[in-house]
Amino acid sequence: MAKTEKSVVIRASPEKVFQVISDYEKYPEFLPEVKKVKVESGQGDIKDVTYTVDIKAKVISYTLRHTAKPPHELAWTMVRGEVMKGNDGAWVLKPVPEGTEATYKIDLKLGALVPSMVERKLAEQSLPGLLQNFKKRIEGMAPATT
Repeated sequence: MAKTEKSVVIRASPEKVFQVISDYEKYPEFLPEVKKVKVESGQGDIKDVTYTVDIKAKVISYTLRHTAKPPHELAWTMVRGEVMKGNDGAWVLKPVPEGTEATYKIDLKLGALVPSMVERKLAEQSLPGLLQNFKKRIEGMAPATT
């Protein structure tokens, strides 16, 4: 499995950051690789969400079970997937003087024929862009917090 994590400081409150990261169906509006999102089931803080994502080589679908602990954590575990064998992770949000330190952690496992080096590269290379897209979306919506 490819485990990686990266943090970014977002000039917004943890509540505002949490609001955006938990609004799954809006992801296609600001994440170019996400083509479609559907909340399948769940209630309250636990929801099953199916994503259709373009990973350059092909378009894949997978379902994650999200468990929310607002406003400080949004964790997920994979329910089912086409190419992936595992996709577990979390957003961890921590208030800092500049706003919120948002840490994205992922543990990705692709099919048996995919070398771990390729898994790690895929996870690590996509993270900076993903974080910047979330940061841009959130900071564009919220007045800066000081």
